[in-house]
Amino acid sequence: MSDIAVIGLGHMGSALAKALVTSGKSVTVWNRSQGKTDALERIGALKAETPAAAIADSNTLIVCLSDYAATSIVLDEAHATDLIEGKTLVQLTSGTPKQARNLGQWVEARGGSYLDGAISAWPDQIGGPDASIVIAGRESVLTPIAQILKLLAPNLSHVGTDIGRAKILFNAALSYFAAHWIGFSHGAAMYAAEGMDVAEFGEAIAALSPMFADDVRHMGRAISGSRFADPQSTIRSVGVDISRLVEIADDLNISSAFPEFAADLFRSAAEAGYGAEEHCAIFKVIRTR
Repeated sequence: MSDIAVIGLGHMGSALAKALVTSGKSVTVWNRSQGKTDALERIGALKAETPAAAIADSNTLIVCLSDYAATSIVLDEAHATDLIEGKTLVQLTSGTPKQARNLGQWVEARGGSYLDGAISAWPDQIGGPDASIVIAGRESVLTPIAQILKLLAPNLSHVGTDIGRAKILFNAALSYFAAHWIGFSHGAAMYAAEGMDVAEFGEAIAALSPMFADDVRHMGRAISGSRFADPQSTIRSVGVDISRLVEIADDLNISSAFPEFAADLFRSAAEAGYGAEEHCAIFKVIRTR
């Protein structure tokens, strides 16, 4: 049997398998498009013809498919009900906390052990010092394979026994990065419309990164302790500035979708009576559905 099997060889799955093989582990790989196994076979991976063969070939399984629905399909095709007993399945696919909990129950009901994780890295960072993985599940399940997972991401964090917790952390971070990507792209559009170098804008924002780090720490503490009074900037003042971005977008003939969305949130917070509180008090209108 191999040390570990990797099921799913997209960009991330291939990076996971490659890091394990180059670290000296025996790795069985499976992917629906068999051509994706070729490069891994050339460096020593063992190709499984079916997902059932991959599951049968190792007691530790890493799954990195497109989503949980794809995972369920592959497990059904593999008749995994008869194969999963005594094995540890580590799910590194993107999804929701509810999906993680459901899959965990499914695996454990069939005699297997389950860990659910989230990767904080790009594929080319896997195996390097900047890669991080957060893992949820029983510590007794994680401990025997922790060193294998650290070959993928030296920064391995166990976030508790609640199987859904890793996906909460991942998706909460994704919400931050979504606004980060959209906000940067909107600013880049403003630069480009004025004939300015967008690379220069990137350097300017990078130089502000220490301030952003301080701000997110401050917001975390403020929201956690409901401490929104005595702000350096308020919902009302920030809202006025963001509303001005809509006007600028119209002047530059670029999309106003992002500033309109942001301005609406701040307007709602002000109308709810939070105008004199600090900017992260918009949490209150987001938190209340």
